[in-house]
Amino acid sequence: MLNSKSVATLKVGKAHVHVLDTTSITEADFSAELPEALLTQAKQSFKSVKRQKEWLGVRLLLKHLLSEDVTIAYEPTGAPYLINCEKNIGISHSGSLVAIVLSDERVGMDVQIISEKPLRLKLHFLSDEEACMMGHDLDALTAVKLWCAKEAVYKYLSIPETPLIGGICLQYKDGAVIEVNHGLNLHFKHYDNAVFAVAFKT
Repeated sequence: MLNSKSVATLKVGKAHVHVLDTTSITEADFSAELPEALLTQAKQSFKSVKRQKEWLGVRLLLKHLLSEDVTIAYEPTGAPYLINCEKNIGISHSGSLVAIVLSDERVGMDVQIISEKPLRLKLHFLSDEEACMMGHDLDALTAVKLWCAKEAVYKYLSIPETPLIGGICLQYKDGAVIEVNHGLNLHFKHYDNAVFAVAFKT
């Protein structure tokens, strides 16, 4: 059974993001806490043990947060929603971390482990103006933050194939990263070698 020491709750803007590090979660833990049908579904759906653990970790975290009869389903766009619960849900995972945000309103949330990867891939998700928005050479942490922001907005919009360059535009204003073409508010949290971003309409 998960406890308060297993799950971290982060305040990101007005959202509460619940985070589970699956490193210490064993197959026996999943077997003890989740229905056998979910364990079988994970193994049939994903060849990678890491992806199985992510998928099951999300469901274990959801069970910890809500009642057992609440389950995750997916829209045709791939956006998650809850059955038997009116809350909106956002889901993300990176490295060994899985995260859930529950909200009364629509929300987009993303987590990214801090690495050099977004810096290497910046031309795939940042315009020249966005890459220069900080007024200096882009560093790894800033690149992760901007990637995380765009992914959070993408998940909020839930419109497949929305281009990250042009379709989602970021600016730097008054010390904060803002989203400019969909009227969304962005909030960030740096925790445990990861960046969390949450996008809301208001």
